[in-house]
Amino acid sequence: MEDGTAQRRAELLAERLAALADATVRMHATPNFVRLLESAAAGAARIFKSPAAVAAETSDGQHLAGVVAGPDATPAVVPWTVDDRGASIGTTVRVDGPSNWDLVGWPAGDTVTVAAARLREDRPPLYVAVPTATQTVRTPVLVQLAQAIASAVEAQRSFDEEHRIAVTLQRSLLPRRLPEIAGLDLAVRYEPASARTEVGGDFYELVMLDGQLLMAIGDVAGHSLHAATVMAELRHAVRAYAVEGHPPGVILERVNELMRVLLPNELATICVLLLDPGSGQIRLASAGHLPALVSDAGRVRFVPQSAPLLGVRALRPPDLEFVLPAGATLVLYTDGLIERRDATIDEGIAALGAIAVRVDDDLDRFCQRLLVELAPPENSDDVAVVAVRRR
Repeated sequence: MEDGTAQRRAELLAERLAALADATVRMHATPNFVRLLESAAAGAARIFKSPAAVAAETSDGQHLAGVVAGPDATPAVVPWTVDDRGASIGTTVRVDGPSNWDLVGWPAGDTVTVAAARLREDRPPLYVAVPTATQTVRTPVLVQLAQAIASAVEAQRSFDEEHRIAVTLQRSLLPRRLPEIAGLDLAVRYEPASARTEVGGDFYELVMLDGQLLMAIGDVAGHSLHAATVMAELRHAVRAYAVEGHPPGVILERVNELMRVLLPNELATICVLLLDPGSGQIRLASAGHLPALVSDAGRVRFVPQSAPLLGVRALRPPDLEFVLPAGATLVLYTDGLIERRDATIDEGIAALGAIAVRVDDDLDRFCQRLLVELAPPENSDDVAVVAVRRR
């Protein structure tokens, strides 16, 4: 009899540990904090074949709980605050009345066993609540589950914090307002990558210098807080060399030399142009960037320039010179606008050209329409769009 009981306990433990391993993998694959809580609650329900709740605090102070009515139910996330005063570092287990966890329908007549896991003094604890009847002596699986969820929550919180810092850095370094220029309409759109994706190094510039509009857009290789800081250095370098009065090609040559000396392991694409508002004369230089687009009276053309990326020692072609006609619109953009996993770059550029045949009277609305029709809802890369129309 005792041997049979021990065997059933061993089988139950093995089953729960296997479910715990599966739940851990699923949690670390979730795209954001809400999905993490849903996955954690669903994992707890599958492990213990019961209702479950998982409560945690996001990096921006939101108190949320993932709840699920059973192993086959759909999890949900609701606001929920736990009094965590006095919670110690490590993992503790306590038994509460079901009224303290009135998040889901608990089995009648049962209490709720709650595991609290806290990894660091400066982090709030994480709570996992399940029916007490599901637990064995010393609650080993519940403790391991709470620790696994706490680890996943900590990773998500750290990622969210870095992402927020990088986005704040990016936005603080981009132009705060557009210049007002007689004869020109200007508009920009910048969308950082979705919260699950590391922030990139997209940047743009619009500034009047000696009667000409300096217009630039670029993309630093990589996605991280580091990419955002490299972006800041390149933007300031472009501005500094432009202020010295250099044409676009010379600006890029000097920025490239700076990169090779001070940032030898970095790569970036960039397009820089100077536009005379009165005549529409444009002088443009590119370093591996996507071709500028010109939309004029229902016709679209691209202005490509084959040139090496910044960070590469190679000869650069002469600047391109052309005129932006009155009424025409020029668009610069980064690859986040047109890149898709299920399409080629050429297909993305063609889609952009088809949409840009019609330019809205409101240039801001036009840029927004490009994002809505081309960029995915959860963009995996930053998107920057800069448009100028000559009246």
